[in-house]
Amino acid sequence: MRKTLPLCTALLLGLLAGGAALAQAPASTLPTPLPADLTAPAQAEPATTPLLQQLQDAVDLPLAGAQQRAALCSPPTAFVCVNKQCECQRFTCARCGIKSFTCDENTGKSSCVCKTC
Repeated sequence: MRKTLPLCTALLLGLLAGGAALAQAPASTLPTPLPADLTAPAQAEPATTPLLQQLQDAVDLPLAGAQQRAALCSPPTAFVCVNKQCECQRFTCARCGIKSFTCDENTGKSSCVCKTC
């Protein structure tokens, strides 16, 4: 125990002295400037990219086709009425909302009435 205490003290003092020496050392070189392409003003980007435009069209325009409808009401559930209500809300009455929706789980028949805008 007596031999390790001076060794630990010497290590601790060495670390503190080394840190103080590094803190006092002057900077030897100036930092290199950033390349011009990073500091140049940003160029005007197009309002939309093709992918963004495609996504906006998919959301804003009425969708036609079962594959696209399945993507927005997925994953399909085991409950027929839940799937039909999703179709009613997302596609049939997407613009103004649902006024009334009825569905019979046993027969799968549903009624979707939209609000008038």
